Amino acid sequence: MQKRCTRCGNEMEIVLRNVVYRKRVKIMNVPVQVCVDEDCDHSQVVDVIKDDLKSLMEELGQHPQRQAIEFEEMSELSNLLVLIANEKVNSTVRELLGEKVNELLDLFLLAQSLGDEKWMLELRERLTKIMV
Repeated sequence: MQKRCTRCGNEMEIVLRNVVYRKRVKIMNVPVQVCVDEDCDHSQVVDVIKDDLKSLMEELGQHPQRQAIEFEEMSELSNLLVLIANEKVNSTVRELLGEKVNELLDLFLLAQSLGDEKWMLELRERLTKIMV
């Protein structure tokens, strides 16, 4: 997920930020790429979660109620980054990613044994998003 800033060409790093929608909804822990150059200060939502964020905003509508939403409950990437941010130094990103993939694969096998096609599709999409 290494990316260069479209404004200045420097590297961008991924951070978790709060996004405010329609001045009423605080969406917490949204993965955002931020330019490392302090003078540039350019930031943008990480590409692989744009569709998830857009879907959430469409679901909230034009006049949402005042609320706070934890984005990690809707986005596998955000969930994984929150786990990494909260994890002790003992685990590596690779280990945490492996654990998350195994958890989703276990759930996929359960959904498959139950014949739940909708759940299987959802889990397949979730796996795809964290394996980008």
